[in-house]
Amino acid sequence: RRRRRGYITTRRRIKMEQKEKPLSGKVILVTGASRGIGAAAAKRVAQGGATVVVNYHQNRERALAVLQEVEKEGGKGMVFQADVTQRKQVEEMARAVREKFSTVDVLVNNAYFPFEVNSLHEISWEGLEKATHHELAAFYNCARAFIPGMMEKKKGRIIVVSTRLAQQPLPRMGAYAAAKAALEAMANTMAIELGPSGITVNVVTPALTLTDASAIMPEEFKERVRKSRPLQKHLYPEDVAGAIAFLAGDESDMLTGSHILITGGSHLQI
Repeated sequence: RRRRRGYITTRRRIKMEQKEKPLSGKVILVTGASRGIGAAAAKRVAQGGATVVVNYHQNRERALAVLQEVEKEGGKGMVFQADVTQRKQVEEMARAVREKFSTVDVLVNNAYFPFEVNSLHEISWEGLEKATHHELAAFYNCARAFIPGMMEKKKGRIIVVSTRLAQQPLPRMGAYAAAKAALEAMANTMAIELGPSGITVNVVTPALTLTDASAIMPEEFKERVRKSRPLQKHLYPEDVAGAIAFLAGDESDMLTGSHILITGGSHLQI
């Protein structure tokens, strides 16, 4: 009898642990998830019990390494190569996800695109146009592909990864700042439009985060930024991933149109 009770207790404990995972049952697509913030977000939501779609553009090996980490957490997932600025490729990804899992419950719009670094009065029109086109096309294509499935369920989450540069620009980074500011305007409008359908749209706004993309910044600048923060710390992809996981879960049901600043407090400084 004792063994039987112990057995039942163990089974109940396992079930309780499974139920306690806040993202169990959710299919979460992270664009640009082979590195940086996207990779950290994919791993973090897997810890929460989510099924994860690891989108990547070029580096399949790194994407598969992220998927391996997802599976180590006991989660399910898949990798899919798609340039999210290309509508047909996004539509193919949406079909593949539906066939393997189901409709996407959470879209994390994260893919990073290189941009021309120059003063705005000297930047080429092509450089400014390209930066804006990439950011808006990626979000537009994914929204068109995945929002209908969310509307059918009358529930969904869209999480847009932006940058503090959209509100606090730096010299020579104007193309990126303008593109991200336009992206945030799209997200704010969608929050209003999609709210009645049970879909939330929120923006995560990190300050300078130490990723491959930030490697172009001089070390002395990174150190100066760190010292300017009240917390006196560098930001890492994992710091941003926690906010993404929170917004993906049910605890954030009444958050939409919100901008979560992840800055270590630097936004408070003059």
